[in-house]
Amino acid sequence: MDDILDIPTAYSQALLEIGKQYDNVVILDADLPDSCKTELFNEAFPGRSFDLGIAEQSLPTFAAGLSLVGKIPFYNTFAVFAVHRGLDMIRQSVAYNFANVKIIGHAAGQSMGYAGPSHHTLEDISAMRAIPNMTIICPADAVETRQMVLWMAEYQGPVYLRLPRSKPFKVHEQDYVFQPGKTDLIRDGDDITVFTTGDVINLALQLQETMKEKGIGVKVVNVPTIKPLSAEEIIRHAEKTRAAITIEDHNIYGGMGSVVAEIFAEHLQKPLKRIGIPDVFTESDDGAVLLEAYGVSLDKAIHAVDQLLAK
Repeated sequence: MDDILDIPTAYSQALLEIGKQYDNVVILDADLPDSCKTELFNEAFPGRSFDLGIAEQSLPTFAAGLSLVGKIPFYNTFAVFAVHRGLDMIRQSVAYNFANVKIIGHAAGQSMGYAGPSHHTLEDISAMRAIPNMTIICPADAVETRQMVLWMAEYQGPVYLRLPRSKPFKVHEQDYVFQPGKTDLIRDGDDITVFTTGDVINLALQLQETMKEKGIGVKVVNVPTIKPLSAEEIIRHAEKTRAAITIEDHNIYGGMGSVVAEIFAEHLQKPLKRIGIPDVFTESDDGAVLLEAYGVSLDKAIHAVDQLLAK
């Protein structure tokens, strides 16, 4: 296997892996097996694959029913449909029953790019955080994606896996082990902590290199588990630096940045700046262009660091 994969390909390969290991894993699609990379599993296990067509609201209830008879359903569609089109069903059928359902939100954030705001999802973390019993995880790279899928197959309970589309890149070595509820220190630094989730970790790493040239130490912390996340996991990194910023491809309200801000408000008397998408619907363009246009950019991050450390 190539060490450097994109996140969707890693997900596809991990599905095949757990399919061989657990004969009760089943896959649900909503007319998008090619886009959601479930085709390898479907070809290997045709009797354990179900395509419901363009009926995303039926995915949570169908999956909950399967889970209650001992199956481990992974349901797949674009994140905007996986969460928002069936939110009531997720709350009532999946979370309320603590059903063993795995919700896979593909092409999360603005990674659908030219499909436009109808297919971007910048509110999914916020919506899912508010639902009891729901675990929310988001990988930074392909290695972490595989680890998360393996963990999900073993964990009993509902999980939302937020999958961005990404170009091949690697943050973790193959011996990395995902630990649910734990943060993941990528680079150490003494001056400012950057908390990030998903593939925008690349932006945090660019920031670290840029500020290093200025003599400023940036600590980069990956936040793969957004819920549940204990305050101690944030405090132990942030208490050792002067300030912090958060970076994410999500609305500025209710996402990972809000989780960190809530912890800061209760436990840390230090400045914090959140970098995310403002409270708007964005538009149709390349995902990277949209991030830059709406402020999730290296320039914005540098400015935030300069402002915080000036205080």
